[in-house]
Amino acid sequence: IDSAKPPEMDTSLRGLIYFDKRMAKNPKRCVPCSTKAMNARAEDKWGEPSSLDSELGHQCGMKGLHTMYATSVTDWNDCTAETENRQFMIRNKQNQLPSHAKNVRYFEEPTLLLSFKANDRESSLFDTLFTYLPYWHVYRKEGYPFNNVFSKSVQGCLSHSRNWFCELTHQMGAFGYARETNWEESHATLYCFKNLYYNQLEYQRTLSHPRQITKQIMDEFRDEVFNHFGLRPRDRKEMIEKDRKLATRILLFANKSGDKNRWDNLDQLVRKVKGKHPHVDFHIVQDFDIPIAEQARLFNSADAVVMATGDHMANSIFVSDDTIFAELACGSPSLTNNPRFMELIAGSSTSVDSYTTSSCSESRSDAALCITCLQDKSSFTMPSASFEALIDDIVKRHSGKTSVVRDER
Repeated sequence: IDSAKPPEMDTSLRGLIYFDKRMAKNPKRCVPCSTKAMNARAEDKWGEPSSLDSELGHQCGMKGLHTMYATSVTDWNDCTAETENRQFMIRNKQNQLPSHAKNVRYFEEPTLLLSFKANDRESSLFDTLFTYLPYWHVYRKEGYPFNNVFSKSVQGCLSHSRNWFCELTHQMGAFGYARETNWEESHATLYCFKNLYYNQLEYQRTLSHPRQITKQIMDEFRDEVFNHFGLRPRDRKEMIEKDRKLATRILLFANKSGDKNRWDNLDQLVRKVKGKHPHVDFHIVQDFDIPIAEQARLFNSADAVVMATGDHMANSIFVSDDTIFAELACGSPSLTNNPRFMELIAGSSTSVDSYTTSSCSESRSDAALCITCLQDKSSFTMPSASFEALIDDIVKRHSGKTSVVRDER
C-alpha cells in the first residue's frame, strides 16, 4: 500500500509485489519507480517493456499501481531494508507499506482490488467507475468473476460508508454479491492473493479508449441509478406533455468555499435577471457537502446547470436528457466538459470564455459569453450582459425542446 501523502492525500495509489525467483539477482527488485516515471508511462502499455523500466531493471506498473518484485516475504523484508534501496525510496518520496512485513493474509478466492480517490467525486467517477462500467455491463449478465472486494481507499465502502463513490456503486449493485474484505489498521500486514482483479485508473478518463462506454451501457447504468435513488426518468417527454406550465429550472453554484474558481457576483446577477425571466426557477446551491441522494435530486431536477467548475460536476450523471450545461472555469474545466460525455448523457454544453484582463467587460460589443478571473484564478466575475445573454439562450433552447415534444403529440 502506498500511503496517502499531503497535500493531495491521494487514496488511490497501490503497490503490487510479484513473487518471482527470476528477479532474485536484481538488487532493486523491491524498489518502486519514481512518480515521475509512473506518470510518464503510457497508460495502455501494461505488460510491455519500456525504457522507463531500465532505471530499476523491472517494470514500473501502470497509473495508480506500482510494480515491485521479491522471491518471498523474507526476501521482501531484506530487500527493502537495504540502505541504498531505502535512500532511493526516500529520495523519490515512495513510502510502500509494509516495508517490513510481520503478518501475512492470504486469499484463495478471486478478489477485486478497488482503488479510487475518495476525496474527489470527479476522479472516482471518470478514473475508476468509467473504466469498470463495460465490465459491469457483462458481469451482471454472465456473473461476477470475483468473490471478494478489497479496498484501502475507504473502510466499509460496500457496507456502511457514506462516501459519494461508495454510495453510487452500492445503489447500482456494482459488485454483485461479492463480500468486502476488511483491512487491518496495522501497517505490518502483507496481503497476498492467488487471483487479483484490478480496475486500471484513468483508462477511460477521456472516454476514448477501446472497450468504450456505449450509449447503451451508459443508459443502463443511469437507469439503474435513477431507479434506486428514486429520481425522475431520463426521458421527460411524458411529463412535459402532461404539464404545459412546467417552469424552466436553472441550477446554479458559486463555489464560495472553494480555493479556486469562486464566482463572486452570482447573487447580484440572479437578482438582476429575475425581472426579465419571472417564469424561470433560479435555484442557487449553497453547498454540496450533503448526502449523494440530495445531490442527485438537485441535478435531476434541473433543465440547465450553470456552475463554477469543481468535482461536484460529477453529479451530471443524474440529469435528465436534453439538460443544458454552462461550466465556468478559470483554467481547465471539469472532465464532464467533454463532447463524448455530453453525447452519452444526451446533454449539451455552452462555451464560456475566461480572461484575466478587461477583455471581458460590460462594454464588449460582441455577444461572446465570458468571465474575468483574478491572476491567481481564485475567483471570477461575470458581466451582467454576458449572464443575461446566457440565460436568454438557455430559456430559448429549453423552450424549443419542450415545444418540439408537445408538437409530437
